Amino acid sequence: EDEINANQLGVPMRFAEKIDVNYNTSNSGEWLNYNDSFDVWRLNIVSNDAIGLKLFFNQFQLSENALLYIYDEFQDMIIGPITSENNHADNTFSHKLLKGSSIFIEYFVPTTYLGEHQLQISRVYHAYRDIHGFYETRDRNCGENVACSSEDYEDQVNSVIYLEMYQYICSAALINNTSQDLTPYVLTAQHCLDSETEVGVHNNFTFYFNHQSSSCGSSSGYSGQNETGSYLRSEDSYTDFALLEMDDDPASSWDPYFAGWRRNTSAPTIGAGIHHPGGDAKKINFDNDQAYSCSWYGSSTHWCLSWDEGGTAGGSSGSPIFDNNKRIVGQLTGGSGAECGGGTDYYGKFSKSWNNGSSSSSRLKDWLDPSNTSSYTLDGTYDGASIVYGCTDSSACNYDPDATNNDGSCEYAQGTCDCNGNPTGNYCDC
Repeated sequence: EDEINANQLGVPMRFAEKIDVNYNTSNSGEWLNYNDSFDVWRLNIVSNDAIGLKLFFNQFQLSENALLYIYDEFQDMIIGPITSENNHADNTFSHKLLKGSSIFIEYFVPTTYLGEHQLQISRVYHAYRDIHGFYETRDRNCGENVACSSEDYEDQVNSVIYLEMYQYICSAALINNTSQDLTPYVLTAQHCLDSETEVGVHNNFTFYFNHQSSSCGSSSGYSGQNETGSYLRSEDSYTDFALLEMDDDPASSWDPYFAGWRRNTSAPTIGAGIHHPGGDAKKINFDNDQAYSCSWYGSSTHWCLSWDEGGTAGGSSGSPIFDNNKRIVGQLTGGSGAECGGGTDYYGKFSKSWNNGSSSSSRLKDWLDPSNTSSYTLDGTYDGASIVYGCTDSSACNYDPDATNNDGSCEYAQGTCDCNGNPTGNYCDC
């Protein structure tokens, strides 16, 4: 099935099988006295031949002073200490993928605690694809390593995210809003999330920042900067967009860049696409052509192009495409050619996603323009510096040299008259 779906338009890349289980502190594992202060519940879960494992807790409510650790067989990857601060209103919890076919849970509870234990595992995700390069190094020819060729797009590179859901992987981008308040909104493709979550429902997706090579000659990525948990705020299947809001802000030490955007309906001139093909370290494609309007589920819902340099593959879905002004104009639905190039790529139009839906749950404008500024473009930011809306076209009559973002208010001289209505020649046809 995965081979049939490989690089198909609107099909995300699956990496894991879901296994339903029922493990809790009463029916599984063992309780031991750890010391005078703590008892510990230990459980080891083995899924033969798994490349990696992760757990989903459908009951998760840690008591005060309790500690939870989850780790792989060799303790190369350890999650924890997890505390009551990690409790969520929906009583669920999950985590990033851990290496190997054996996973351990240790739950430390104060000996003085007499209450009920709310800790139950209902799903185990068995990874059969090596999406993190635990055992193999991959280097698909789907664009340039960003460490080699991204100087002009360094900020935009810092916005792109490797998105690990329960069974699927995609690419995504941190995106700015007109309030410049650094709300951690993330743009990706709707088809990536179709069976994984719903609007307004909390999920346990993991967001990897800076999953890229440290040098031009390296093909391995870094997976140490990540956070888990978000809400789906808005989605639409026609333009294939989804907007997530992360539970927590990404650490400032990760240099997260909130990418800018353009919602004009005119065809954009393309600059670059940045993505994680097959979950690989971050790659960048380049182009200098104008995209053309094309259709997917509806009429004229996407921008289409064939890359001058680079290509896309499974895992690239949801990745942003930037115009020549380095603003997002769409997100990847898929391609018609072979893996890593040779065909046409389809990107859902940001301009259509902006106001195509009937409510905030199916459009972008309510989230990315909360102050209703009606801006057509917005630049990206690291720190949320103040912006000034106005006319940024120096040839317009009402050009504002202090404006940082064009709000669509530009006015121009008419006919043979200047901006003050005076003729520029021997007659006036204003």
